[in-house]
Amino acid sequence: MPRARPTLADVARLAGVSSGTVSMVLNKRSGNVPISEETRARVMDTVRQLGYVPNPVAQMLAGGASRLIGVFAYEARFPYERENFFFPYLLGIEREASKQDYDLLLFTRSRGCQPRTIYCDGVNQLRRADGAIVLGSQTNREELRMLAEEGYPFVSIGRREVTGQQIAWVASDYTGGSAEATRHLIELGHRRLAFLGMGPPAETSIEKLQGCRDALRQVAGAELAVWDRDLLARPDAFLQAVRESAITALVCSEIATFVNAVRQLLAEGIKIPDDLSVVSLTDGEADLPISMKPTVVCLNRHLMGETAVRLLVDRMRARDAVQQIRFPCQLVVGNTTRDLSGC
Repeated sequence: MPRARPTLADVARLAGVSSGTVSMVLNKRSGNVPISEETRARVMDTVRQLGYVPNPVAQMLAGGASRLIGVFAYEARFPYERENFFFPYLLGIEREASKQDYDLLLFTRSRGCQPRTIYCDGVNQLRRADGAIVLGSQTNREELRMLAEEGYPFVSIGRREVTGQQIAWVASDYTGGSAEATRHLIELGHRRLAFLGMGPPAETSIEKLQGCRDALRQVAGAELAVWDRDLLARPDAFLQAVRESAITALVCSEIATFVNAVRQLLAEGIKIPDDLSVVSLTDGEADLPISMKPTVVCLNRHLMGETAVRLLVDRMRARDAVQQIRFPCQLVVGNTTRDLSGC
């Protein structure tokens, strides 16, 4: 028969102290009577001798904290795969949580609810953790409002506007990054551009479009067509829009949109960048021809994940502290944009 796991009572008996003393030593607390260093050392020696492992639930109840940070993703699948856009955020979250002496609790069950929800059973499931990081492309603003009203500490990855509430977030400076990408195209001589990718989340799309317009506003005669990302679901309509608009450059709101658009263009015999320059306003894994190096706006997702954890820890310590931080983006020029100045 397997040997029974040692209990807190076993530790107390062998160390010659009360169970309460063992609990206080393990939870690094002091009672009305101070515990000597000799007693603390004896208890810890006994713990190691017996191989006793404290019950984490009991420790949470005793200390009022679980030392757990939750991660909830408004995505059809939790971002486990390296190819997932949100995976680098997760790496940053894990790295900083470890530095802050927290474990991660990943909320991965859909519980039969689609889309994923924090309040599937009418109860905030995140409360098993001391606080949570919330990310995903289809964020439920109403649930964020409910979390804020509860006073539950959380940080959103991505700027999210919540009616009547100020919430903590970290976000990329999409306006600045999009303006830089557009200026790059302008400097190459492009004057007829299309922005492909309007759609949810609204804040992100609006900021990217604003950056493009800010840059084009400085150039006389420059034009920008604005297309919804759903246009790609109708290849014939997408290709017709490209031809009829006579654009020389296509600005894609994100890398997935970029990949989808490029595949359709190449399949139709449209050469990139000879016939059309294409830019993505986010970076990430891209299944493209091996010779193609996309011109992209790079996001510092690892650092954003780390910073989100630090903000969350601050929120858990001082619930009235709401911080909102933007991170600069960097344009990386590849071979999907062409200089028209010599044409």
